[in-house]
Amino acid sequence: MNRDNAPEIPVPSPRQTPGETSAPQVYVPGFAARKALMIAFGILLLAAGISQMGLPLKLLFTGARATAEATRVIKSKPGTPELILTTDAEIHARQETRDRSSTFWNEFHFQDATGRDIVVRSPVGGQLKPLYPLIDEDGLPTTLPVHYDPRQPEVVSFPTIFSTWFAPGVLVCVGFGITFVGSFLLYWSNKPIEKPVLASR
Repeated sequence: MNRDNAPEIPVPSPRQTPGETSAPQVYVPGFAARKALMIAFGILLLAAGISQMGLPLKLLFTGARATAEATRVIKSKPGTPELILTTDAEIHARQETRDRSSTFWNEFHFQDATGRDIVVRSPVGGQLKPLYPLIDEDGLPTTLPVHYDPRQPEVVSFPTIFSTWFAPGVLVCVGFGITFVGSFLLYWSNKPIEKPVLASR
C-alpha cells in the first residue's frame, strides 16, 4: 500500500494526553488602592449619617420629653417678609400650587420642666403647604412629641417627623454597605485565587 494514501492516525499531543487535566492556575484580583478608596468613601457616608443622627439619638436617651402644640405657620420666601399664619383658613388661602420657592414652617409651643414657654420651629418645612395643619382631623390642636435639652430647651428633636431619621438612616445603611463590600474586596485583592480546574477532552 502506498504510504501517501494511507489514512492518518491521530497522535496525542505530548503536552496533553487523553484524560489529563490542565495545571491549576491562579490569579490575583489586585486594585487594592481603588478598593481602599471605596472603603474611605463608605466611611465618610457612615460618619455623615451618624453625625446627623447624633442629636436626635442624644435627646432620645438623655433629653426631656414634652408634647408640643402647633400654634402657627410661617411662610417664607426669598426677598419677601415672612408671613405669620395663625389659622388653617389663612394657611389654605396662602397655599401654593406650583411655586416651590416658598417654604411653610410649622411652629410649635411647649412648656419645659420649669414651666417656661418654649417656641420652636420644625426642622423641615413644606414647599406647597406646611407639614401639619394647626387643627387635626378630630378638631383638636395638632400635637407632636418632642425631645429637648433641659439646659437648652430650644434644642429639640421631633422623633415622629419622618425626615428626622430617613436621610441619616439612608446614609448610615449605604455607608455601612459600601464599607463592608469594600473591606471584603480589599481582603481578597492581594490573595491568589485558584481558578477552577477543567478536565480536557
